[in-house]
Amino acid sequence: MISIYILSVIEVVSTTIFNPSDYKPRKNDYEDNLRNELDYMKNYNGLYPNKVKLLGNNLLTKRLKNLIKDRYSFLVKTWAVETPIEIKNSMFSAWGCQQHNCSNTNFIIVVDFKKNVVYVGIREEENVKIYSEDGSSNILVNNWAKRIS
Repeated sequence: MISIYILSVIEVVSTTIFNPSDYKPRKNDYEDNLRNELDYMKNYNGLYPNKVKLLGNNLLTKRLKNLIKDRYSFLVKTWAVETPIEIKNSMFSAWGCQQHNCSNTNFIIVVDFKKNVVYVGIREEENVKIYSEDGSSNILVNNWAKRIS
């Protein structure tokens, strides 16, 4: 009788503890994993986007394509002249423009590491469009749009 009871308890405990389908990640686990996804870019300060293959990186590319959709191919095809990447106050920013047309067609990519949000600004022949993963605004992108350094 005792051995049957022990076996029943072991069966219940093993089902409860070891069943992987019962695991549901906490919201913070998910957010922490996302937050770390682009942290490697913190090492790019002062480097040129082309040197680090910024627009060819799978993690960033996936998010950029999701954010700006069909404008991604325009950005990649047109991005030619660039400035070094800047990282200040947990904000990554990269700037590029169309060769021989920098004042009229240019781009900014900003990653807010604290919020884990990617922003993109596209100026095409003076028409500005701003994209944000969460719908929020970003001071670096807003200043870029207003041509404020």
